[in-house]
Amino acid sequence: MARFSPELLRSIREFGSSLSAPQVSSGRMLTGAQPTTLGGILARNVGGLMGRDMRTPAEKLAEAQQGINLGTYEGQIAAAQARLKFETDPVKQQEIGKQIINLRNSQAQADRAAAAEARTVKQEKEKEERQAKVVSSLENAGASQIAAYVKDGTYTPSQGSQHLGSLIRVGKAAAESLESQQEIITALGYDKQKRFSFLFGEDAKPVSSEGLLKILVNKAEEEKEINKGVSRLKKMAPSANVTAAISFLEEGLMTPQQASAFATREDKMTVPKTGEFKLKDGTAVATSVVNGKLMYLDTTTGEFVEPTADNLLVPIVSEGKQVKITPQSRKSLENVLDVELGILDEAQIERHGLLSGKDTYTFNIAATHLADLRSKENNTPVEAEMTKAVIDLLDSEYYTSGESNTFSRDVPARFVMPETFSEFGISTTTETKPTVETTPVPLVKSIAERDDLPAGSKYRYVDSNGQEQTATKR
Repeated sequence: MARFSPELLRSIREFGSSLSAPQVSSGRMLTGAQPTTLGGILARNVGGLMGRDMRTPAEKLAEAQQGINLGTYEGQIAAAQARLKFETDPVKQQEIGKQIINLRNSQAQADRAAAAEARTVKQEKEKEERQAKVVSSLENAGASQIAAYVKDGTYTPSQGSQHLGSLIRVGKAAAESLESQQEIITALGYDKQKRFSFLFGEDAKPVSSEGLLKILVNKAEEEKEINKGVSRLKKMAPSANVTAAISFLEEGLMTPQQASAFATREDKMTVPKTGEFKLKDGTAVATSVVNGKLMYLDTTTGEFVEPTADNLLVPIVSEGKQVKITPQSRKSLENVLDVELGILDEAQIERHGLLSGKDTYTFNIAATHLADLRSKENNTPVEAEMTKAVIDLLDSEYYTSGESNTFSRDVPARFVMPETFSEFGISTTTETKPTVETTPVPLVKSIAERDDLPAGSKYRYVDSNGQEQTATKR
């Protein structure tokens, strides 16, 4: 029987006893290294014959760490634990133990941050879903402008829901008595608004239409928020942009949020004009020359944008000239739409009230234009023409609506500007061709710029009152 020397047996016992002990020749890596001395090779072979695991600690570690993803805290901890298992040096064991503790602390911190982020994402998603639900409900309830307030953050979803609740209460009150309508309007804080004076005067009378009362409440809520927005704008330093923002807000072309952002923009622009242009689709728009280019106000974003081939700007004209809306015609329109004056019946006022935002604006522009044109052609006061102008447009093909007797309509009320007003008995109205001013008459900002123009060239400039003027270079 073979006998082994004490030195060989000791070599077998101590083979690979330390993970950190040198076990490779110079220039080779520790992990998976094979013994290079004769004694080491002999010890490994004999130990294997005796049934011992003769792998080096580095080899055992390499196998234990196989498949571990070191790109995660879990993988780094598992790798450190494997190393600790095969490390026999007390100092290095302590270092690895500290490393594991630090990794676990970092993992816990990362887990907390990930959980917080997940909660935030979930809350934002729930908020967006709730906001979308409230917006949809408001639009279905005929409160399109309030829906726009919720959409852009002027109102929170809770405020939007509160308004929905108010509409439900209004619907119940409308079916009862004058006293119940007075009570709900007072409770909502609208009793001091002029539009509800017909409910509280000596000759007070209830609204017979639930739809109309809801429309009036929607308008009252809009007016309340518009007044707040105007008040904030008037506290800003006076500027052309602030003045324009107030006008756009009062016209319903901007939300309070959009108006505030517009008031602080730094674009160089002329005083915006209203009632002079429409888009190819028949929507009346406000226009301005911004940084030397003719642009129109996009009511969806509250920004001025350039016309394109698909969105042409078309002048609203009569007798070949753009028609201006006079303060007299504006006041006349307000009187016609006043419930207290009773010029229109409730159904007609309700149909007008179903319009919102740009459609209300387009209708009002069309009505004031038509009344002005008839006033000039018939040599009559504009007040005498306004009522018929409003009624004719409400009854025209240019006004379309969904189920106007309910507040769950799929198609909102819309109004588009007529191509011409000749079909309404205006003989002097002329057809106009779409125009896109891609290269408008240049806007000069200095005498030097004007002097650079060829003789006979037309140019635009802004006078001391902020008004845009056109002249010809001599």
